[in-house]
Amino acid sequence: MKKSITFLFLFACTFPYFLGAQVAPGIKMGYNESTISKTRLEPKSGLYIGGFLDIPITKLYTIQPEVFYSSQGGTSVSLDYGDVQIDYLSIMGANKFYVGPNKGFHFNLGLGLDVNLKNNLVNLSNGNGDGEISPFDVVVFGGIGYEFKFGLTLEARYKQGTVSVDFFGADDLYEEAGSNLNGVLQVGAAYKFKTK
Repeated sequence: MKKSITFLFLFACTFPYFLGAQVAPGIKMGYNESTISKTRLEPKSGLYIGGFLDIPITKLYTIQPEVFYSSQGGTSVSLDYGDVQIDYLSIMGANKFYVGPNKGFHFNLGLGLDVNLKNNLVNLSNGNGDGEISPFDVVVFGGIGYEFKFGLTLEARYKQGTVSVDFFGADDLYEEAGSNLNGVLQVGAAYKFKTK
């Protein structure tokens, strides 16, 4: 009971501040270079595109929920399967830490969920084109960026998966035993729309 009262009290104190915060929507897009560890696949180029909400908490800290499409996978050089293409819906929660109160240079850290929307690897055991690769991935990421006063941000981040991408039945894709994890270098731009 005491915990509930404390929570309601804190919520009541902070809610007016969030209403007054200058929440701004935005769009982002850029380049992916993705890899899948411990496989014979080479890095693959792709893109990401989506939107976000910029929610300032203090002058030095902003929360940024993001939703975007991310094209990932690996390039096959000598295998019969061809390139592995995995299309994810990425739901991210970025924490942006600014170096100074005038915004500009910042670091970002966060967690996210990648949902496997579609992939092109055929499951050798049943012949279906979908469902053979893990349906989701839990990711952690970190990066740097620079935000200009007119709304444009340039950023680079590295996204690391923590759930193994399992190629059920495709044993010759594996290079060594262990988890096959997504790793994605992302370089791109974002634009934050002014709300006032």
